[in-house]
Amino acid sequence: MGVPAPYGSGAGSAARGDRARTAAARAAASWLGMLQWAAGLLPSPERARAVAELDATGLSVAAAPFHPVEHGTNAALHDTRPVDERPGPTGRELAAALRSVETAEDGDRLLDAAHVDWDALAAAHARDPFPSVPSRALVARGDCPDPFTVALLTPWRVEVANRIAARQKNRTGPAERRSAYRVHTAPLVRCHDLSDDIRKALLPHVSHLRTPLLRLLLAPGRAREVVRATARLDRLLAAVDHGDYGHLPRIRAFWDAVGAELRDTLGEDRTAWTAVARRLTRHKGSLRELLDTLGDPVPGSRKRSPDLRVLIQAPPSVLTAIVADLDDAALERAAERYVGDDRVRTADGLLVTALAQLERAGVAPRRPFARWAHGALAHRPGELAEVAWLYGRSPDLDDALIRLARLRPDLRRRLAAAHAQPPPAVDPVAELRAQRDAVRAQLVLDSSCPDDTPWPRLLEAHAAEPLPESVLWILASRPGFPAALARALPAARTEDLAAQGADAARHALAHLAGRSPGDVLDHLHARTAASTIHSIRVRGALDDRTVLDTARPAAVPLLYGRGLLPGDRSRDAWNSACAELFTDAARRFGPGFWHCLAHRLPTFEGTLPELLAPRPGDALASRLHRLAENPGEPAGTSPVHALLERYEERIRAALLHPDVGLPDGHGSPEREAALRLLDAEGENLPLVARVASTVRPGLAIALPRLVAPYLRERGRIAELVPLAESARRTAARVADRRGEADAEAALGRALFLLGRYEEGVPAGERALALFHDIGDPHGAARTSRDLGRVLLFLHRFPEAATVLERSRPPCREAGLPLLEGNVCLFLGHALRHLGRTAEAATAYRDAVALLDGNGDGSGDESGRERALDAAKRELDRLTADPTR
Repeated sequence: MGVPAPYGSGAGSAARGDRARTAAARAAASWLGMLQWAAGLLPSPERARAVAELDATGLSVAAAPFHPVEHGTNAALHDTRPVDERPGPTGRELAAALRSVETAEDGDRLLDAAHVDWDALAAAHARDPFPSVPSRALVARGDCPDPFTVALLTPWRVEVANRIAARQKNRTGPAERRSAYRVHTAPLVRCHDLSDDIRKALLPHVSHLRTPLLRLLLAPGRAREVVRATARLDRLLAAVDHGDYGHLPRIRAFWDAVGAELRDTLGEDRTAWTAVARRLTRHKGSLRELLDTLGDPVPGSRKRSPDLRVLIQAPPSVLTAIVADLDDAALERAAERYVGDDRVRTADGLLVTALAQLERAGVAPRRPFARWAHGALAHRPGELAEVAWLYGRSPDLDDALIRLARLRPDLRRRLAAAHAQPPPAVDPVAELRAQRDAVRAQLVLDSSCPDDTPWPRLLEAHAAEPLPESVLWILASRPGFPAALARALPAARTEDLAAQGADAARHALAHLAGRSPGDVLDHLHARTAASTIHSIRVRGALDDRTVLDTARPAAVPLLYGRGLLPGDRSRDAWNSACAELFTDAARRFGPGFWHCLAHRLPTFEGTLPELLAPRPGDALASRLHRLAENPGEPAGTSPVHALLERYEERIRAALLHPDVGLPDGHGSPEREAALRLLDAEGENLPLVARVASTVRPGLAIALPRLVAPYLRERGRIAELVPLAESARRTAARVADRRGEADAEAALGRALFLLGRYEEGVPAGERALALFHDIGDPHGAARTSRDLGRVLLFLHRFPEAATVLERSRPPCREAGLPLLEGNVCLFLGHALRHLGRTAEAATAYRDAVALLDGNGDGSGDESGRERALDAAKRELDRLTADPTR
């Protein structure tokens, strides 16, 4: 039987609390990661200061690894400790352990649990090369250095080389490894691009490599050397034929490389192109061997249909002539690699590309083309303009194009061009309402208002009766699209709205979050925001600086920039624009900029420039931070002293000790004003503690005790830990034993609320010893209760029982019956788990007696009721007659 949860919660409350705290830690890590990414864009001196400030923020504390413990039958959720903090072999022990593994999977698990020193492993391999099995585990790691990877491939072992493809599974080093619960804002894993050194080692053996590694070699822009090097073209083709949508760029790279080789050799020889299109997919040698033996007869080759994938690589004149000679049945056979016998698309992305190449070659539209396009667009609606030339050849395709043209201005205009231009309408608004699809509405708008859009009339008409959705999408592509109409689009996705034009893109950027700024961290919101910004940048609707100035909340552009991969061409431009903003703002603000930024970002709803803009209190915060860094600086009559006095005054006006209850002025205007002040300047609490520890030690010592209720109410418990530690150091320095005891007690409570139970026990023991030394029964009683509860959660029942039994006399001495009732309840839990049922029943009876009738309104009435119910329930369970 597990430990009962604290009163007022069910059996699963602890696990739910663990999950909530783990989610909060992951969210804090995400916010901190965005700012760390931005800080990395700064020049070296500014970057060092930024990193130091971010490491000292409350976010860094909240993002610390969370280690839950078992609660009865509820096991720990997962271990979020970094790999280098887990037990595992290192150095020579790791090399020796690797040599003894029996399978590559065993080697993977061994490396996952170890802190890998690649230099030591490379040196061990140089002395005595690793066998095949550990080499396979080593090369599968994405953080394996390139020189070491090449060394592991010498002497050549194909089974070792093939394991390099496992790097697509994102096997990273310990510093980068995520917990079992991946942060939902992490970028998707993409194909790993091999370095030049590794490619050079693999190319001589390319014909013997397995399909996954062949796909890695077929990188865009690098596939031609692979096609030339292989002695088995059919193996490369098998890798291409079995590739899924994620490998589409590499599949295209293969065919582009083959086409370039064929065009260089065959020119515009129509006969040779036809022969190659019939033989290439069945050829089992190299491409050069195929081209050198084109004149040799191959039995049965003339009966095969030419492969359309080969034909579309031919020059336009050759392609047009060959396709013109094929009837519809022959065309279907030529495209069988694209469209199966059941007419279900098998490679729709390539098929759409093929149709676009047929159009560019000048091939006349035909019914098979329209049928292929309709099947492809059912799964890839983004490739619309490439098949618009087939409009009018198939009713099914026409319906799909008209339906999808509602969201694509380029497609709308292209389809509208296929119709005759109507005369200008007498009443454009009424005529627009009458159109049944977006294409015809586009025709009406272009003929009646080619240049100037009558926005006042349209807004008036929309206010009287909402315009059709198709009309709203057409208007979104016009300059000056007003916000009132943008808000009228029903359930408009921001990426669709951003694709309409510059003004629509601005409206989309202004509404990237959900109900709150925190929704940015949600996977769906993050993905939508990233695709919206990507769509705007690809189309060139807005420049990067305009996107940064318009997107809200400010976390969105940071999240987008953090997710850009090094190979992205637009990454440098985006980083430069962000670096300019942050560098200027950091230099204007001075010390403390990143500290304040870390506390503003999670709840900020404005744009990035608004986030970085100076605020009235920033100069004071900078001065405070500078004084915290240089405590020997003469203060004089600086505003820092006034700020500290204001903090202490407002805190004492707003809050009391968490166990005393609410102040008499709860809900008063004075208290509400004090709370608003704390909300506005609460981000400076760590700085206040650092400065006050030198200038005003009494405030530094009292700060964690005073602000604990406020931070708990605001969900910022993690910030109590550094405040309590600072208070403890200050009290020890000035020999304030009561202040040191209060700080230790506050630290223990904060660690308990964060689920860091093992760390909370020493703090509680130190606080209890200090309270006993100074003769404070009130503090000793409360600290004993808290310590006993922590020991209960850790299943340390004998220690919990001892602490709780000793806490009853201080409770009586301090005159705290409700507290003693809670102590008896926890004592009953501990005694029951120790098998001392009679003593446990006595403790539960005492708890009922102390808790029943003591609701005088001075404490937490609901908490008293929950504790009383729990004590009665446990007492009934122990005293129930088993024979009944």
